[in-house]
Amino acid sequence: MTTIPPNAGAISSRRAFLGKLACTAGIVASGTSLLPRAFAAQPAGAYTLWAIEAVETDESFGDGSTVHFYRFQPYQGSAKRGKLPYFEATEGETVVLGLKNSSRVPLQPSIPGVVVAPVVPAGQTGWVMFTMPPAGSYQLSQESYRVVSGPCGLAGTMVSRPSNGLNELWNGGPAFDREYTLHYQDSDSRWNVAAANLQMPNLSEYQPNYFTLNGYSYPDIAADPDSVVACNVGERVLLRMSNSGHMRQSIHFHGYHAQIVARNNVPVTAMPAKDTFEVAGGSTVDIILNVLQAGSYPLHPHSLTAVTANGLYPYGQLTLIVAS
Repeated sequence: MTTIPPNAGAISSRRAFLGKLACTAGIVASGTSLLPRAFAAQPAGAYTLWAIEAVETDESFGDGSTVHFYRFQPYQGSAKRGKLPYFEATEGETVVLGLKNSSRVPLQPSIPGVVVAPVVPAGQTGWVMFTMPPAGSYQLSQESYRVVSGPCGLAGTMVSRPSNGLNELWNGGPAFDREYTLHYQDSDSRWNVAAANLQMPNLSEYQPNYFTLNGYSYPDIAADPDSVVACNVGERVLLRMSNSGHMRQSIHFHGYHAQIVARNNVPVTAMPAKDTFEVAGGSTVDIILNVLQAGSYPLHPHSLTAVTANGLYPYGQLTLIVAS
């Protein structure tokens, strides 16, 4: 794909990009100021706040390139996993998702299958209230033109805890001793260039060449305690995997077989233990790893491309299981 250069002809492309992102841009969040201080227009009743900010950032990769991303990031002290925003609460609780949109484009945060927020224009703030869904693993997304926003970086994760308060995936479900949230993204840098210029990319061409796990690429992954699976022999480790890219990833375990227990929050009971698991774009997959031996073992997509940076190896979505 050849990126349209910034010129008079690109103005309509910019307008199309903004219009498609906004979709229903006339609908603006009813509370367009963020809550406590930044979110001044407060919803009524008791709730837990999940505050995020949308930013634009240039990120460096192992091949020496710098790529422009749109990212959700934690705001007002909210949690993260790796670089990406993370939230957890108990099923049935009332939550307010508040967005400060510091990017140049209108955004519409959503949790697929749970809630879609009103559009928040560039430079403004907004919020949406929702009830925590049944216990499980969920993604934070950008609803308007999601086909572009995922690969360009807008993502996060959410965990709904079971009401019994136990370390179980759901009430009476698989138990675990510790857990990790692993979110996979792939990006075609030509799309990122187009989005940086407020243009729509050529949607008919997509060849991902940069790959991140929780917003990081190897070797930065190895320094992130949220992305390296550190554990002890004898533990049951829950791995909450999700994917907002377009590649259908096959995540491969060295040293272990593991058990898939849920896909898109639907229990899976008939699959035997194995060492490779499909994590399709837009999906969540919950896996239980029984740690039976000590050592350090790679955990990575089977696609060689996904452990590169624009063709250079080893970078991308490579991480480790480190068992003591």
